[in-house]
Amino acid sequence: MSHSSPLSPLAAAAGGAHRTGHAASVAARNPWIEGLARYGLIIRGVIYFVPGVLALQLALGTHGAAMTQTGAIEMIGHQPFGRALLVAVAVGLAGYSLWGVIRVVFDPLHKGHSTLGLARRFGFATSALAYASLFVATLGYVMHALPHVAKPYDWSTGLLAKPYGAWLVGIIGLCWIAGAGIAEIIRGWRGTFREDLDLGRMAPAERRWAMRLGHFGIVARGVVFTIVGMLLVGAALHANPQHANGMDGALLALARQPFGRLLLAGAGLGLVAFGVFSAMCARWMRMHIAAAAPA
Repeated sequence: MSHSSPLSPLAAAAGGAHRTGHAASVAARNPWIEGLARYGLIIRGVIYFVPGVLALQLALGTHGAAMTQTGAIEMIGHQPFGRALLVAVAVGLAGYSLWGVIRVVFDPLHKGHSTLGLARRFGFATSALAYASLFVATLGYVMHALPHVAKPYDWSTGLLAKPYGAWLVGIIGLCWIAGAGIAEIIRGWRGTFREDLDLGRMAPAERRWAMRLGHFGIVARGVVFTIVGMLLVGAALHANPQHANGMDGALLALARQPFGRLLLAGAGLGLVAFGVFSAMCARWMRMHIAAAAPA
């Protein structure tokens, strides 16, 4: 009769953890995947940089284009060789969305299973879904020669028409305020985003610029996202999807406040800063962290 060692379950668990860690390492260190993820960071930067510039132009009274990510993608498509540019954007969005999935499933950054770690991984999942939806929209532009861009609040129109839809939109809005808004403001203000940067490979000047752009850009994006969440809650309370009109609605809401042009210019500068920060993260970002040695 065989006798199993009391250490067998521990050994099996250690073996499973080792295999998971190996899978994470292989996925994150694959040069094609890492290259796509870094390229995706550049594209993410572009689709924040463009709305930021448009917000600045609106603050100066020189432009009135829609200040959204889909609007930025559509504008790219209207440039010379626009379809080829849209394909390049689609590749970047697909790469960044894939990187979000890898961060959730394989956890190459070792966020773990603590409450905070799971919250961060949930954030990676929502990011992957958001950029996957932008990827699908970009493919639609490529296939159909820039059709009419859906309003950012069209999804809430359908949801509000459903039973309990207003409750769902309100809950989504509150989660957006807490997760995409306030959490990002705190992350930018406290500078915890430095954990995601490979500081050891950065020159002192790069570190200074990374922190300046990260602080300002991430806080500004968090403020805009908080207002987006508030507009969603307003749409739920009034059963009116016109309240839920995305990033451009948030920026226009800022413009309607006292000193609105100044606030809009600040938000636009912040989005520009975040766009530059995101693009530079193609060089600065850590794609994987070595697993801690067992004690």
